[in-house]
Amino acid sequence: MAEATGAQCASDEIAVVGAGLVGALVATILQLKGYRVTLYERYGDIRSIPSSGRSINLVATVRGLRALSVLPAQFKADLLALGTHVTGRIIHLDSASEPIFQRYGKDDSEYNHSISRYELNKFLIAQAEAAGVQLHFGHRLVKTDWSGEYATLTFMATGSAGAVPGAEERTLGAAAEGGAGAGAEEEEREVVAQLSGPLIAADGAGSVVRRALADAGLTSFTSEMLGSGYKEMSFPKEAAEAGGMARHGLHIWPRGTHFLMGLADLDGSFTGTFYLANEGERGFAALEAGGVDECRAFLEEHYASALPLLGGAEAAARQLATNHRGILGTVRTETWAVGGKAVLIGDSAHAIVPFFGQGMNCGFEDVKTIVELLETHAPAGAASKDYVAAFAAYEAARKPNANAIADMALENYVEMQKTSAEPDFQKCKAVENALENSRLGERFRSRYAMVCYGGGGVGGVGYAAAQSLGRVQWEINQELATKVSSPEAAAAEVDLELAARLIDEKLAPLQEQLGIDLATVSHHE
Repeated sequence: MAEATGAQCASDEIAVVGAGLVGALVATILQLKGYRVTLYERYGDIRSIPSSGRSINLVATVRGLRALSVLPAQFKADLLALGTHVTGRIIHLDSASEPIFQRYGKDDSEYNHSISRYELNKFLIAQAEAAGVQLHFGHRLVKTDWSGEYATLTFMATGSAGAVPGAEERTLGAAAEGGAGAGAEEEEREVVAQLSGPLIAADGAGSVVRRALADAGLTSFTSEMLGSGYKEMSFPKEAAEAGGMARHGLHIWPRGTHFLMGLADLDGSFTGTFYLANEGERGFAALEAGGVDECRAFLEEHYASALPLLGGAEAAARQLATNHRGILGTVRTETWAVGGKAVLIGDSAHAIVPFFGQGMNCGFEDVKTIVELLETHAPAGAASKDYVAAFAAYEAARKPNANAIADMALENYVEMQKTSAEPDFQKCKAVENALENSRLGERFRSRYAMVCYGGGGVGGVGYAAAQSLGRVQWEINQELATKVSSPEAAAAEVDLELAARLIDEKLAPLQEQLGIDLATVSHHE
């Protein structure tokens, strides 16, 4: 369905819609590469709006952080200073059991970063501004026209939003402004911007650009909503410290059909997230209808060990009853690139559920790929540019990988709320870690390690390859685990001779077929 314009064009102008994590990052990098970037955001500047208490803490992994390699080293250092190290899962089964630690990588040298989405978004917007990106907040996209060489975008802008150079503007009157200071009336005006270069759409899972392209017959997409939602649940610093809540782990309370998790914040508190079916006898809707009393009874029944860490039953029940409920879903888009006019990136193209912690990392990998391809096919300052070729190559490279991580994230939903608590699963995970730390470690890396620490370079493991290899590896783990008495005994009891034969027979041929070099799976860039 993509329209090919055959465009050889000398424009260095690039418009980005959406000032979230991916939009702000791609705008910053392209501006520093010599393009002239204008960034439009429908809401006000997040730097002046308090956190809404609706954000899941992000997990930054090496795969996503490789996108920062083209930026000054201080950029990455400042970004990582916003977060804390996480080395594995800490599984809380019940009050009578000791928590179980499941390591992410081989050892403590392989870890992820827990970062507040709110703080990271503020940081990235500040970096975009410092790089010279033209920022226009309060610009809500309401109409698109794809008939010209480049798109024409029509925004409704609030009176406080900065004027767009070269755009036509028409004052329409007063309108209520959302976000900070909601309810105040500000002058609203129509802004019509005729773009002189391509559009990069980074406006999230509910992308207005994606829907406009679909309405114009230029793409199609599906939105598969999960029957569960989520609520943020805060673990106060004092309660977390008093309860000895380890800061190096992703804490999970798996309860079969629902679960609670918590990730450390810089200030000593933890940002928790509670996942539960929206409907049903004990779903979110029923708990909300029952108020604090019903929520307290539910938490005391299922999460007694977590309540002291959440500041007590009353505080936890109040959060569960009244905090905003978020939605979860998967977006898959048929066509990401429309000739050289527009391209979808990040959640706009492929929103996923958060259960593999890869939504941001996948989006950042999109940024790395598209920047590299723009430098190849349409470098800033060149007399001619082939945006068509750059965007087509980007879509071809990223779409199979985006579909793969979407599938794996849905699989991890079941793992986090149920499977992680099962003894057989725990034995398989222990066997997996034992193999990674054995003499076979150069030939075997876990699917988790390939997903989080893979990518990049010749022989790098993309999401699609990690998905294919992971299926075979889990079969090997399961066979070896039948000969192991317990997770604690795995390192001593795993049969390395049998493991070597299984790797030779089942795994090595697939690695060769996919062109995989496991040496590229590294916590270090």
